[in-house]
This record gives sequence, structure tokens and C-alpha cells, in this order.
Amino acid sequence: MTGLDSTTYTDGTGTPGAGAPGTATPAGRPVGEAPADGVHGSVAPGYEAVREVFATNLREVEAGAAFAVHRYGECVVDLWGGVADDRSGTPWTRDTRAQIFSGSKGVVVTTLLRLCDEGVLDLDRPVAHYWPEFAAHGKSEVTVSDVATYTGGLPAVTSRVVDHRLLGDARAMAAVLAAQKPVPAPRLVYGPYTMGWILDELAVRTTGLTLRDVFRTQIAEPHGLAVDWAPWSPGQIARVTYDDAFTSQYDRFNTSEDALVRAIWANPIPFPQGAVVWNSPGLADTYVPAANIAGTARDIARMYGLVAEDLRRPDGERGNIARAATVREAITLSVRQDDPTLGFPFAYGRGGYRLKGVPRDGVDGDMFGHDGGGGSAHFAWPGSGISLSYTPNRLLDIGNNDHRAGSLIRALKQSLHELESTSAS
Repeated sequence: MTGLDSTTYTDGTGTPGAGAPGTATPAGRPVGEAPADGVHGSVAPGYEAVREVFATNLREVEAGAAFAVHRYGECVVDLWGGVADDRSGTPWTRDTRAQIFSGSKGVVVTTLLRLCDEGVLDLDRPVAHYWPEFAAHGKSEVTVSDVATYTGGLPAVTSRVVDHRLLGDARAMAAVLAAQKPVPAPRLVYGPYTMGWILDELAVRTTGLTLRDVFRTQIAEPHGLAVDWAPWSPGQIARVTYDDAFTSQYDRFNTSEDALVRAIWANPIPFPQGAVVWNSPGLADTYVPAANIAGTARDIARMYGLVAEDLRRPDGERGNIARAATVREAITLSVRQDDPTLGFPFAYGRGGYRLKGVPRDGVDGDMFGHDGGGGSAHFAWPGSGISLSYTPNRLLDIGNNDHRAGSLIRALKQSLHELESTSAS
């Protein structure tokens, strides 16, 4: 396997310069001088097309972004560029972290994976087994897996009005959900916050630690991952930016005649017009398990690579995060259907990882992970040895208006195809 020890640097050479480890500078260019196209970082031989697409996106669409790919444990793509703050012009650096919004759920369920592998939690156990108060109003049979896969009837807080200042009180929000009636909805109803609060409460009740603490001490710190929930150090996180085209996609939810839809998407509104609340100290410094992780693309990709590596281990062998059997259970299809509020095909493994909504063969046919609002994408393709993360700070609306992650992934697939064709010839 060829990783970044034999690198195509930003000027197309394979010659490292005098930069810091992992950020080698092409020969002939002074250390610290920006490349002409603004793309920093490096790609391994054979992945040049990925860099070209990243450069195009950076020139035409992005404010700032990073994209990283690991293959069988080696970093083969590590790119970043643009600005971390569109107001000050502060450049995106190798260590800039980006908020990944619902990509946080992938970190939540990776932490759940760890707790299940340790025997602390069981996907098939009712939540009320660990948290008796949760059984109220007929929820006694709702399992841990139901919560992780959005099939437990609690996609939103329906019993009270929530404002952004309350989002960071995870235990208070968990208590509200425990006392709440489940909604009479189809089996899969996605919600942006609730699964994180419930799973966090389960972690506290079984370990005395929050999900954040479990992830930090058992996953992030042992593996050196720059991935974490708030609070963050000043200047560590890229400033989020979006416009009316992004916020307008929520209008149909905010004004829906369906009270459940309004509760899911407007209690509170995640991205209100006129106020980028996720930049505000009050929210950026609080702990919202399912929504406010920030990390480098490099280390988010590496986290998924660790899980995928565990899947390839012999049965019974202790892995980086979990044993192979535990990972297999977590990514085994639990539910696939169109979400009735969003209209998109969603699929989830039993442990809460998002799978392909529409199954198909290919190098990414076995993907698992979780994407995030505004365009971030974070997945593993275990059969191909791939794990990846794309972290932008400019949020674009869902659907045909955002081709950034898709274009990078298509270039990655093409690179893999060409590399495999070359090795077979």
C-alpha cells in the first residue's frame, strides 16, 4: 500500500520539503507559501484526481474545507484549503476543526459500539432496564437499538417548547423525553437531537460518565483523535457560514400543518434565518451529543478506519474500539424506508450507523457512517479498506445544489478503479 510517505505534493512533485511532519512542503517553494490553487496537503500516487476536484470545489463553491481518506490504515488523501473564518480571512490550516452537525451521530454510535462491546449496554435491552423512568407512557419495550435507529417513537420534544439555550442541558432534556408519550408515527422518523440525549443518559446511568467522557477517554485520547464535543479552544473551530438558500429548505418544516414535523424541525429551528447560532459562544461551548462534534477530516476518517479495521479482525480478538462481531451487529441492517417527514430513503444498522438508503453494489456498497447538515460526509467502506471525511464550513442545502462531497467521492471511486486496474495488469 502506498500512503503519504510517497506523496504527490501540491505542486505535483514527489519531493518533500522542510515543512512540519505530515505537512511536507514541495521542493522549490518556500515553507509557508500558499500553493497557487490554494490547496494544501497531499495525496498518494494514484489519487491526483481527488485533489483536482477538491481544487475545483475550493475555487467555485467553498469558503473553507478539508477532505481526508484512509485506506487500510494509511492516509492516502489529506487536503485542506480556503478560510476558516469568512469575516477575518483566517486561513484553514492542517489542524482546523469543523462542526459536523449530524455527523456527530456517527461519533455517538461509535461510542455506543464501545459500550456494547464492553458489555455495559445491550442493543436488544429495553432502555427502561437501565433507566426505569423511561418506561412511562408505554415505552417499556423501547430498546437501545430502537433509539439508535430512530424507531422508538421519540424523534422530537413534543411536550414543551425548547430554545437553543436548553439544548446543552443533556440530562434535563433526557428527563423530558423519559416523561414524554411516544408519537404514533411510522416506524422510522428521524430527529436531529433526541437520540443523543437518550443514549447520553444511558451512558451516565451505566458508567457515571457522559458519552463525551467515554469517547474522550476510551477512543479519542488512546488513538490521538482531534475529534470532540464542545467546549473548544478559541480559534480552534472553523466559523460556520450559510445563506438564505440554505435556510429556506427548512421553511416547509417550520410552517408545516403537521405538529410532529414542526416539533422535529422547529423546536428549536436548527438554522434560523438571520442568526448563525452555531457560531455563538452560548451554543458553540455547550454539549449537544447528537449535533455539535467538531474535528479534523483526517481524524474523523481515521476513527471510521479504526472501526472498519476491527471488522477485519479474527472473531473474538479485541479491536481498537470493538470486536468484529460487535461491529457486524452494529452495521447489520435494521430498518430501511423513506423517512415520512423528509421523504428521503434512509437505512440504519442495528447500532445506529447510517447505511446506503438505496442498496447497490460497488466499492461503497457496504458503507456505514453518518453525514451531517450542510454537506459534511463521514463514512467507511470496509470491503475496500476506505474511510473518509469531508468537512466544509459553508453549509449548502440538501439535494441537487450541493455536489461537493459527491464529486469528491466519485473521483475517489475512479482513482480506486484505476489503481486496481493497474495492479491487475
